[in-house]
Amino acid sequence: MFASIAIVRERDQRNLELLITTPITSLELMLGKILPYIGIGYMQVEIILALGHLPFDVPIRGSLIHLSMALGVFVAATLTLGLVVSTLAQTLFQAFQLTCISFLPQLLLSGYMFPFEGMLRAAQYLAEVFPLTHFLRIARGIILRGAALPELAAEIWPLYVFFVVMLAVAALRFRKRLD
Repeated sequence: MFASIAIVRERDQRNLELLITTPITSLELMLGKILPYIGIGYMQVEIILALGHLPFDVPIRGSLIHLSMALGVFVAATLTLGLVVSTLAQTLFQAFQLTCISFLPQLLLSGYMFPFEGMLRAAQYLAEVFPLTHFLRIARGIILRGAALPELAAEIWPLYVFFVVMLAVAALRFRKRLD
């Protein structure tokens, strides 16, 4: 949600005019927009893991380094989706609505709330597009089973592909003009 309102908020506050005059490319601007939020994503996950492990004694069987590496790709992928939303929306309210529209199917179809195998085959195919589906498998593999990152390569490469595609779409959709 933070990334989805980034460009829209700057357009509303007239700060976008300053960005347009800089010599950076659209791709550099998009990367610059998501880097701070990747740090925030890491802090959020650290808090969640600590709250799960300390008071509730949830075991962490795998490597936290492997989890952190996978987390970076997941957070970057989801943030680029937010950047695409920010290039589509004209107002903050539209950005918020589009974010909710993209978030709810991810949550419902990822296997977080309902068993993935119990879904219709078409819903499973759709869920394979979403980054959350793959990250949940990675997190469960590392935290609960103690899997290593190479064992989870089939879940990591779709996150990279999603990141690259969404970053390219956001950079292509963002125009350094005021129209």
